[in-house]
Amino acid sequence: MNWKQAKKTVVAVPLSAVLLASAGIGTVSASTGNTQVPEMAPTVETPAAQLRSDLSNLLSTHFIYQSEVALLSYHEAKEGGPTGEGLAEAQEELEINGEQLTEAVKSVYGQEAADAFDKIFDTQYEDSAGYGAAVASGDQEKIDQVKKDLLTTFPTDLGTLLSQATGGNLPKDTAISVLQEHEKDVMQFLTNSIEGNFEEAYAEFNEGYERMFTVGTALSSAIVTQMPDKFEDSKAVTPASDLRATFSQLLGAHFYYQTATSVEAYKAAAGEGGEAFEAVSEMQEANAEQMTAAVKSLYGQEAADAFNEIFSTQYEDSEALGKAVAEGNTEKVNEIMDNLLNTFAVDLGTLLSGATEGKLPKETAIAVLQQHEQTTIDILNSYVEGDYQAVYETFTEGHALMFTIGQALSGAIVQQNPEKFAEAPGMPETGMGGMADSGTMNWMLVTFPLLALAGALIFTRRKSLQE
Repeated sequence: MNWKQAKKTVVAVPLSAVLLASAGIGTVSASTGNTQVPEMAPTVETPAAQLRSDLSNLLSTHFIYQSEVALLSYHEAKEGGPTGEGLAEAQEELEINGEQLTEAVKSVYGQEAADAFDKIFDTQYEDSAGYGAAVASGDQEKIDQVKKDLLTTFPTDLGTLLSQATGGNLPKDTAISVLQEHEKDVMQFLTNSIEGNFEEAYAEFNEGYERMFTVGTALSSAIVTQMPDKFEDSKAVTPASDLRATFSQLLGAHFYYQTATSVEAYKAAAGEGGEAFEAVSEMQEANAEQMTAAVKSLYGQEAADAFNEIFSTQYEDSEALGKAVAEGNTEKVNEIMDNLLNTFAVDLGTLLSGATEGKLPKETAIAVLQQHEQTTIDILNSYVEGDYQAVYETFTEGHALMFTIGQALSGAIVQQNPEKFAEAPGMPETGMGGMADSGTMNWMLVTFPLLALAGALIFTRRKSLQE
């Protein structure tokens, strides 16, 4: 049965546009800078904040597909296990993502810089597949060569290029170091996955995913420092943009773990593997705890309890949906889909609208949450049907939607509480950007407790997984 046809939400216009418009947020570009927010009011929507968000979206998507390609390439080359189906489609999405990053470079630095970036970046995503295949073959000479390319040549070449392009605002040694750590994240995720150490694998994945937001912050900070006029003298790191980045990071990770939980639950119930199910399910719950802590830091314990009660039903239903589809239980599938598309979306949309005193309109919140849930359902359906192109195309769209939701929700909160997000005098914006520079991190932990709470939960979760 094709579950896609059941209870599918129909939306007449793109919900991302409706969501931002309804929340009173106008999209800002470096060229126009138009905004509906008073000039001096704190806002999540500035040219610099948009650049930070766009880069973080592209980079975190890149990390997801690079990790996926490495793992699928290993499985395709290794006999006696998963077949690696979907590798070509994942590779295509990784290449498209590379093209988008190249276009981003071009929009800021021109064609020559874009060509240099593209030449370097091509080698990296080709080596991602090459590394997985080399590990599967046990060819140590090939493994060593690819590791050298990924850990030395690529970071040095790209780090040097980015540092030079930003006029040194992104220090070369720092850029090279963080790119090396990124490549290690991918390699360690692969190693732990193929050894069956899935808790360690997804703890590593979570760290690597977060690192992309650090890179996005650092790069955007360097660019706007270098070209203040092009970004209307706005800053990439402010209390408001930090809120937007934090919600986007938490929601993006949530989307990944929710879809992974459904697919792994399906595989386990269908007898097709699913060994990673418990690990991704636990990461989904840990992510929900982080979001609950974020709600508590903003609205208090009562609101956090209400949020947690609603949210727990969603990740439980994500697991149950995969199992019900595998069992062919149509009645159960329809019941769960109704819970996700209607009960959950209505309850959470109502809560968020009430908490923000209508700054995030209820009907709009409900509609975009329904779109999010429909996306996760469609990904599971496409996976079951073996339509991997649809799986990855839908995933890319669904992941981007999380950034739109993060933007709208943070925008509503900032509009509701402008005094809490006024820029602090002398706020630093150097080095690796807000989330990497130790001085800035200390400032943020004092000024904005959400990041401290979320960070503490992440650290506690990692520690428990490693013990």
